Amino acid sequence: MLIIVPARKGSKGIPGKNTKPFRGFALIEWSFAAAQILARQLKATVVCTTDDPEIAALIDQHYKDSIHLHNRAADLAKDSSGMAAVVLDVCQAFDAKNYVLLQPTSPLRLQDDLQKLAEITLGKTTAVSCSTPCEHPEDIIILNENQAKPAIIADKTNRRQDRKTEYRFVDGSFYSGAVQTLRETNSFLPEDAYYHTLQTPIGADIDTPFDWAMAEAQHDWLIAEGYDFVRPAR
Repeated sequence: MLIIVPARKGSKGIPGKNTKPFRGFALIEWSFAAAQILARQLKATVVCTTDDPEIAALIDQHYKDSIHLHNRAADLAKDSSGMAAVVLDVCQAFDAKNYVLLQPTSPLRLQDDLQKLAEITLGKTTAVSCSTPCEHPEDIIILNENQAKPAIIADKTNRRQDRKTEYRFVDGSFYSGAVQTLRETNSFLPEDAYYHTLQTPIGADIDTPFDWAMAEAQHDWLIAEGYDFVRPAR
């Protein structure tokens, strides 16, 4: 099994995002830390696929004994490159049958969630993390100029506690599955996927400077509330 941490050099929203310091460590190191924990639990190999010389240097300096470096091809490092193709390329290079995908844009993972996801990965074909959305999806509208209609047709109620609670957001923090299934479906969300709801109120997913600020605030909130989450330790 491979645990894959993908990291492109280019980032339009936040230049140099993956190596930018996030609460004391490069952003990608938070996912490296999670990958190292999972590697012990799953008896797996950790691989970082990148075209970024800074990330390659970081691995060589601090992680060369625990993380393998995969040089990502230029045609898989574009804005238009699909993540499924990236994962399949790495799995082919290492002749892997199963994978775990940890995206560095989701740095905050609870220890309990990681343990549960490891157990699910060992017992299920495909595992996916998801989060409870901050705002209720029934409040979403589809806007057409200044007119709108509900995105979800539901019975209207003034009591928030009476609304459906089954809605979830696929946060991108964790995916695992069989390489053959990914090759056949080109999707990390096949029909037989098992979804694990994270304990955190929302899953941090950093794409913009605003996302970054919110993730830092969530980091500080998790500490203040006493949550046990994965931190780099080098």
